Amino acid sequence: MWYITGNREIKVAREYHENTKHSFASVRFGRHYLNPLNQPSAYKIYPNLEAIPLPSEFPSPHENGLKAVSTYNVEVDKEQSLNLNLLASILYYSAGQTKKLRFPGGAYYFRAAASAGALYPVEIYIVCKDIPELDAGLYHFSPRDFMLRRLRVGDYRGELSRSAGYRQDISGAPVTIVLTSIFWRSAWKYQARSYRYCLWDTGTILSNILATASANKLSHTVITGFIDSVVNHLLGVDGEHEGALCLVPVGSSSATSTSEERTIVPPIAAETIPLSNDQVDYPEIIRMHKESCLTKEEVNSWVRPSSEASQRAAGKGYGLIPIDRSSLSRTSLSEVIRLRGSSRRFAYESISFSHLSCILEHSTRGIPADFPGERGASLNDIYIIVNAVDDLTQGAYLFSSSNKKLELLKSGNFRSMSGYLCLEQALGNDASAVVFFLADLRKILDRYGNRGYRACQIEAGILGGKMYLCAYSLGLGATGLTFYDDDVTDFFSPHASGKSAIFVVALGVPYRSKHSPSGKF
Repeated sequence: MWYITGNREIKVAREYHENTKHSFASVRFGRHYLNPLNQPSAYKIYPNLEAIPLPSEFPSPHENGLKAVSTYNVEVDKEQSLNLNLLASILYYSAGQTKKLRFPGGAYYFRAAASAGALYPVEIYIVCKDIPELDAGLYHFSPRDFMLRRLRVGDYRGELSRSAGYRQDISGAPVTIVLTSIFWRSAWKYQARSYRYCLWDTGTILSNILATASANKLSHTVITGFIDSVVNHLLGVDGEHEGALCLVPVGSSSATSTSEERTIVPPIAAETIPLSNDQVDYPEIIRMHKESCLTKEEVNSWVRPSSEASQRAAGKGYGLIPIDRSSLSRTSLSEVIRLRGSSRRFAYESISFSHLSCILEHSTRGIPADFPGERGASLNDIYIIVNAVDDLTQGAYLFSSSNKKLELLKSGNFRSMSGYLCLEQALGNDASAVVFFLADLRKILDRYGNRGYRACQIEAGILGGKMYLCAYSLGLGATGLTFYDDDVTDFFSPHASGKSAIFVVALGVPYRSKHSPSGKF
């Protein structure tokens, strides 16, 4: 039995993180039967709501992929108005179905952003004013048929703004994208640990939203500080099985809702089709999510902190090599996203230092968000095992985003170690470089409460998603991996002593038939 104690009862996040760690023993002795007949549907279906088709022809973001990913302070085009066509583009390139693989008996659909296990726990809702070809309301986006379904009629931007402390970037934006997660979709495979995966998946979708908005010169911000109960009620979700995780106002408008009077928001009774025959609840997930919810008072204090660097400034080290611009692909963001897919195998090959430099530089230029993410400040520290990067010594490194340097922590061939740390997966061994995000959770939780845990995981997902897009812009491959938590910290210690492993992204040359995979480590 447990009781809700609030965001500041940080032992909840500490216990959750500790109890959901992977270890050599836990993956061997854990008893979990994966029932394929009970796998939850990857789509939320409202059978009785009218479907509103999104345009099948919409503008593609032609901005160079690298430039779109790295843009932090967007040069907003004031002449660019957000209409249904542009909204369709943002939804398609952030969470739409981009590819279809046919096989005997069916087909498999790939989506725009990576998802752990291809389980797609994240749902997308739209809160908007009247925009060209779409009336004001609350809508659910379905990637299954690329349609919207209206849940509420009217302009609810004021209510959404109230949930986040009356932010004008919400009340003034023509559209706010709301991301939720249906936890059971991921928990079916990953059990209690899946709450982390849901946050990573949220981050990878956000990286696509941010890049697409930047390419279209639309203002945008990631907001993680809001009153959960208000947003969940607005969306008609219960906050236990499905809960709101972030808000993203997109675009600017002169028409803002400034009233602080609460809008009357009746309950939503729209029927949905059950995801599977039997849904298993994981109390650890329910507790972690509820205990990281914010009250009105806590939202008012959830402000962007000063730009203090959480990473230790690297002293002597390898400065990033400016990439040869003439060698860069001119691949547009739309092409990058359409081509993107988590690498299933890496060739046992090296990448250039200039390519690694490019990925690190462009993915760490800052995140427009209400949590630390500006240049020189981050909740996550970036460590790297370099297996095969031309002109760079093999070894373990710390990357400082503030001065763009790699600091060699220890040299050596750590291929087999990187494979072991990544849950003994060959991808970690065969990759050219493996990026580990680690964070000082004690400091984060002391300062931000349990909500800081959400923000830390989401930030790692955004950074990892940006690395995905950068890698594919350069013709390379990337994939997110899980890991042996404490072994990662131990490997990078003493420098990483006291930190927690958050997320891992492997980078390398995609395997093609002419290569012979190592398969061993």
